[in-house]
Amino acid sequence: MNENGLIKFRCKKCGRHFMDYIIQNDDDVIVLQAISMKCDRCKRTLVLKKYTEGFLISHSKKGVFKI
Repeated sequence: MNENGLIKFRCKKCGRHFMDYIIQNDDDVIVLQAISMKCDRCKRTLVLKKYTEGFLISHSKKGVFKI
């Protein structure tokens, strides 16, 4: 997590920016469910399921979560 309290979602394959998520400080609640994203650069399609805020914080590096 960075100092602004947000996490940036980026494509793991090409690094394209998808979206930003603002931290709400509730680690156990599922925050991103049934969200579909498509990378227009490398044509990957992603569906997010059962992502909690604690998981996002623990797996992000310097406020960037690569998916």
